[in-house]
Amino acid sequence: MFQIFSQPAAMVALVSMVLGQMVMVLVMVITSLHMRGHHHELTSISMVISSHTFGMYAFSIISGRLADQWGRGPVIIIGSATLVLACIAATISPDVLPLGVALFLLGLGWNFCFVGGSTLLADQLSPAERARTQGFNDLLVGLASAVGSLGSGFIFAALGYNTMAFISAAFALIPLILASFWTLKRVRKTQAIS
Repeated sequence: MFQIFSQPAAMVALVSMVLGQMVMVLVMVITSLHMRGHHHELTSISMVISSHTFGMYAFSIISGRLADQWGRGPVIIIGSATLVLACIAATISPDVLPLGVALFLLGLGWNFCFVGGSTLLADQLSPAERARTQGFNDLLVGLASAVGSLGSGFIFAALGYNTMAFISAAFALIPLILASFWTLKRVRKTQAIS
């Protein structure tokens, strides 16, 4: 299994899913507390979290089709860039509309990273490797959720919401950079063959 993840494509897939999950959880779980600190009503907080959930799942058909049409790398790049944008947008204002847009983008970016990453990982696996490797990947994604959930509270308490969002944006840059280099290398290799 570790041999599989030493392949560049599998590593890009793993990093995009694990860090995409961690970034999403870092910002999402603490936003309701941040909003409560700014005296928002529970209905407003619920609307922002609902916009996030909508972004996470409503566009799965589109992201799956784009992964097939454009390739896994470009979808991961779009997802990571959207996560960066969402994290920065979350710092603009504590008002409901800007946070609703930021959290929607956070969910959408996660979706693109996860769909792009999971299809890229599946592309690398034989049927005999799939269950064990994808199970290990799911374990790492779950651990990333735990780290993000626990870490967001500590970072929020020590440094505040905006700093936590900027730290999350920095983590989202990692899959963006990896997927960009991997995609560029594939394009160059394809051009050299043809």
